[in-house]
Amino acid sequence: MKNNNKEIISAVDKYGTPAYFYDGEQLITNYQNLVNALPSCVDVFYALKVNPNVSLVKLLREQGACTEVCSITEMEIALKAGTSVHNIIYLGPCKKDEELKKAIALDIFAIVIESEVELERVSSFAGELGVTANVAIRINPDFSAEGSPWKMGGRPTHFGIEEQQAIRNFKTYLHTPNVNIRGIHVYNGTNILEAKSVYENTKYILELYEKIVEKYNCEFTMVDVGGGMGIPYFNNQEELDLKEFRNLMVPLFNSFHKRFPNTRIIMESGRFIIGTAGSMAVKVNNMKFNHGKTFVVTDGGTNCHSAAAGSGRVVKRNFPMKNISNPDDSFVDKYQVSGPLCSPDDIIGRNIMLTKVNVSDILLVELSGAYGPTSSPGLFHSHGFPSEVLLYRGETYLIRGSDTTEDIVNKQILVNFKQEEPILS
Repeated sequence: MKNNNKEIISAVDKYGTPAYFYDGEQLITNYQNLVNALPSCVDVFYALKVNPNVSLVKLLREQGACTEVCSITEMEIALKAGTSVHNIIYLGPCKKDEELKKAIALDIFAIVIESEVELERVSSFAGELGVTANVAIRINPDFSAEGSPWKMGGRPTHFGIEEQQAIRNFKTYLHTPNVNIRGIHVYNGTNILEAKSVYENTKYILELYEKIVEKYNCEFTMVDVGGGMGIPYFNNQEELDLKEFRNLMVPLFNSFHKRFPNTRIIMESGRFIIGTAGSMAVKVNNMKFNHGKTFVVTDGGTNCHSAAAGSGRVVKRNFPMKNISNPDDSFVDKYQVSGPLCSPDDIIGRNIMLTKVNVSDILLVELSGAYGPTSSPGLFHSHGFPSEVLLYRGETYLIRGSDTTEDIVNKQILVNFKQEEPILS
């Protein structure tokens, strides 16, 4: 995020902390960099799971991005942002009946089928509605994506139908009533930083597509190769080499497109597009020296940004952080930066070097555009979710207000329990 510290501090004075800040120009640049590294026959679908704010989705949609959603709420956000139903795919291992019926009625581009049971449900609902539902079969491949810290395929998971079962039963899928099998979907891993790994993963998926087409002499109109391109969070990581990525992916996709010109090629991306475009600002509330270490207590921690706190990671490593209230780097010290929770794990900076910190300073946790509020326990201690602010073309836009006490309390229901009359003995 190419942030303007004065602009952020000014917005903090207006909207408070904790707060997320997004750089609109950086967001667009990231998206365009990915598009420019791919041939025109590939459509980029932004994954709302990483950050579903409607204004950010709209900004990307205006640049040409399509959307991948994992819930009906995300679908409504995509529609509100102006996304055409023909540029929406819907996936996820658990889709409720009413959600599937809504997606079928909307006639989105594809419902991604996660199991044979789900295919039967979609067939039944489409029959009730008197329509044909467009679907894609999600396959859990025998191939595992190298270079991914979080593998989604190539091992036992709750995602998709395992490869050999899918190949064996695809004829049954093709003859399922009330559905049109557009093609296949495979998502193998996430936060991949090696272009060669993305290439090998994609090559395997395209070959799997061809294998099924040849075996069953069918014609598909879609292949979703996933994506999983990541960003470097830590010092020992290097960013994805887009030149190498382009040199590998363009000929691969162009060759496939030449053989299958009527097949829409989809590549999903979320973290790569928005990860570097966001930061979280927190305010120093308290400081103390405890057992030989200096603790800086802030108003935003795991409840706002579980990824920065290292949730789900055995080895806890720091996201980049800086003290934007004190840019003078003539004095730097080591700090433990915590959030507001009554939890020993609520640490967002461990032994982190910062310019001299004082109470009321504003600290900025960078590389926070993806999986910030959307994957954090915002109701821990009933603090609520933080505000979100977009910085774009010299303007500051509040794009989500922070939860207030009233917002949280008013959703709760106070039950008036009946009082039993005491039984006298």
